[in-house]
Amino acid sequence: MQQTKGLALEVRLSAYIDGELGEAERSELDALLARDDDARRLLDKLRAGSAFGNRAFEDFLHDPVPLALVRQIKQGPGINPKLERVTTSNLPKRSVRILPRLVAASVGLVLAGGIAGFILGSTTNFVDPVIETAASPWINEIADYHRIYSRQKAHLVEVPAAQAGEIERWLTSSVGVPFKVPDLARKGLAFVGARLLVANGKPVAQLVYRDQEGEIFAICFLRGGDGAGTAELSETIRGDLGFVSWQKEGASFVFVGPSSAAELQDLAQTVAAVI
Repeated sequence: MQQTKGLALEVRLSAYIDGELGEAERSELDALLARDDDARRLLDKLRAGSAFGNRAFEDFLHDPVPLALVRQIKQGPGINPKLERVTTSNLPKRSVRILPRLVAASVGLVLAGGIAGFILGSTTNFVDPVIETAASPWINEIADYHRIYSRQKAHLVEVPAAQAGEIERWLTSSVGVPFKVPDLARKGLAFVGARLLVANGKPVAQLVYRDQEGEIFAICFLRGGDGAGTAELSETIRGDLGFVSWQKEGASFVFVGPSSAAELQDLAQTVAAVI
């Protein structure tokens, strides 16, 4: 238990919130809070600031990690020494813990954004950030479909992989694009099954795959397309999703998966060669 007598009331109340005070000192603060309106208001502000700061930081942790950063980590370039010695050892322990509460109550996410910007801005060894390019309209719709269907468990696909022959006949007839289901097992992807989607008012075939970590990838294609594609593979980043698109024999294709997947382009090249 800590002793905070003689310290600022903000510090004492912060320890009070954390349950770090002895019984005698806690009773003393209980009595103060019972009779002092200003002390109660300060306690409420500290509690609100703590809750707000915790929520903001939790949201920050769940934001999609920048693609360039994830790929650099996966490729193992080493740790930037500038990031190794982020420390608060020169600050008093209680000051370190009280400061976020006071700041969170007044400036909220500005602090989180500033810290994140400083850390990322001070790192000079990361590759240049990928600029999110404008996706073609049908890929916009595929992105929406993928985000919804990839979260499904029992109903991820309409027709399971065990009926691969039926999938090829069904989707070739429905979409008007002849194909064979690519075997990507050697690339670490297991075929799960297929769905029929609609984009740009046209039927779209979706072949669904899952990797060993449970991430969902998909091959989507339709007859014709937007008319702007080429046989060359073109990569597009849409937040947490990555797309590699191309055209082949009057059809438009896109391979979609997590934007953090470093092998996305390689997988798409394999698909383009065999589908």
